[in-house]
Amino acid sequence: MRANILKQISEDMMVTRREVARMAGVSEGTVSNVINGKTCVKPEKRDHVMNVIRQLKYIPNQAARNLVTSRSSHIGIAIYETTNPYHMEVARMVEEAAIKRGYMVSLFMLDNNMPDKLKVISERRLDGLVNFMTNLYPEGFIADLKEQGTVLVNFDDDAGSMFTQNYMNATKELVETLYNIGHRKIAYLSNFDESGFSADGRGRQFIKSTGELPFERVEIYYNHDFDAGSDRIGQTLAKKLLEDFGDVEAVFCTNDLAAIGCLRTLSDAGKRVPRDISLIGCDDINISRILTPSLTTIAIDKRRQGEDIANNIIDMIEKNAPKVHIEYLAKAVIRESIAPRPKN
Repeated sequence: MRANILKQISEDMMVTRREVARMAGVSEGTVSNVINGKTCVKPEKRDHVMNVIRQLKYIPNQAARNLVTSRSSHIGIAIYETTNPYHMEVARMVEEAAIKRGYMVSLFMLDNNMPDKLKVISERRLDGLVNFMTNLYPEGFIADLKEQGTVLVNFDDDAGSMFTQNYMNATKELVETLYNIGHRKIAYLSNFDESGFSADGRGRQFIKSTGELPFERVEIYYNHDFDAGSDRIGQTLAKKLLEDFGDVEAVFCTNDLAAIGCLRTLSDAGKRVPRDISLIGCDDINISRILTPSLTTIAIDKRRQGEDIANNIIDMIEKNAPKVHIEYLAKAVIRESIAPRPKN
């Protein structure tokens, strides 16, 4: 009898939940509970149903499930600078954690045609949306997502959960390290303009820490080209730096990609890192470890952050969990790109 049922099912175009239930000798509700991970099914029965599911190669109809649950099982990540590996690395961790819980993750590149892309995001009726943008969104867009019940992350504390970085101790440590190894003339290349720099934790701490030590000269170079990528910003500001501050001894950059752009400009100008100029980035992207010289930087646990984001979104969707504000403490990572100032 079992063989006949199996033969009949295998001849069909698609296995249904009803056929799984018939083959397993249980109700369709029990099959649904097993698929959805409900704990009301006894372990031995759950194992039996799962064996039948594997035997029949049954694939749950996600579209049908979405209609029943009013969920899309779809999380979006809004990102601006797709060339910057930092957010891509965090996004990968979000995706890895989400897929384990049956959710898919999509990236939405908002570097151009932003109004049209925001319309697409709204129409997708996402279960969750993670914001990796520094740009402001239209108020109507946020209101539409809230009305749909989309879980929002990294918009603001009122809108939903926040996952932020605390760079204070790491920045302070690196400024003090540069001073202690003899550097007295340092600069900061900012991806932001003046207001953005003062609002950024790295910038605020840089100003505070350099003000507490007797540096001879401290300069900050701001970016006003918001269409430029971080690597181009690093190159452009490094050129201004060399024109204005030719005897600079150490340079901070907003992120690793800007530091890599700065490194290129310094190299083209015949400046050697770290022999002539020490260089510091931020984010600890994978490539920073294999550069020559390897880049001194500031690191955040990207895996933990990505997993926390995914699990919080899904817990808010499925368990009505509260929103959270988690702050990650950054740490300084000392590598080859800084060295003591040569004694004259």
